[in-house]
Amino acid sequence: MKLIDLSHSIEKDISLFSERAPKPVCSSWLSHEESSRSGIYEGCTCEISEVRFVTSIGTYLDSPFHFHPGAKSIESLDLTQLVLEGVVIDCTTATSEEPIGPSAIADQDIEGKAALFHTGWSRYWKSAKYKEGPHLTEDLATALIERGTKLVGVDFLVVDDKNNPRRPVHHKLLKNEVLIVENLTNLEQLPREKFVLHAAPVKYTGAAAFPVRAYAVINS
Repeated sequence: MKLIDLSHSIEKDISLFSERAPKPVCSSWLSHEESSRSGIYEGCTCEISEVRFVTSIGTYLDSPFHFHPGAKSIESLDLTQLVLEGVVIDCTTATSEEPIGPSAIADQDIEGKAALFHTGWSRYWKSAKYKEGPHLTEDLATALIERGTKLVGVDFLVVDDKNNPRRPVHHKLLKNEVLIVENLTNLEQLPREKFVLHAAPVKYTGAAAFPVRAYAVINS
């Protein structure tokens, strides 16, 4: 069995979906030094961390609630939606802000699977160019739904054209319970098929999205 990490680390200077989004913060709620003086521990110390971030950060998964009030939020998702066979869609010729349409999946078996769009854009992570990545089209979203795809993953910032306020790809996919994972990485290390994607977030009640430690399992 081989494991491939498909996630970016969450840290201070990562790429964010919006300039207005706050940077993530990780601090000590209880430090090793403080615990040593607390009288609670003997012969050992303990660190308890406190983290703060918006949930659409790093490599993260969108639930239907993200765009549809009353729809399923993170804790309501079934594990069968989060752990499933994957297929890599080669889009490595895509350029800045290029739309990726239905022709990308013309010959792909994606029914019941996770379709992972590999553009190679993750190489620009944490740089200004990362925000200039390609995007999926509304027609492609329709085709993915019609072809029975269960999850869509991309190795760039946002599945939608950031200049389109309608956000049709998010809206259509999530309305049909096709989950979305954005900001994947290392897709070049995967075979085209015959692997299992794991993209389970923390089971946090009411969250619209949440970071995941996405990885692939390849059985040799």
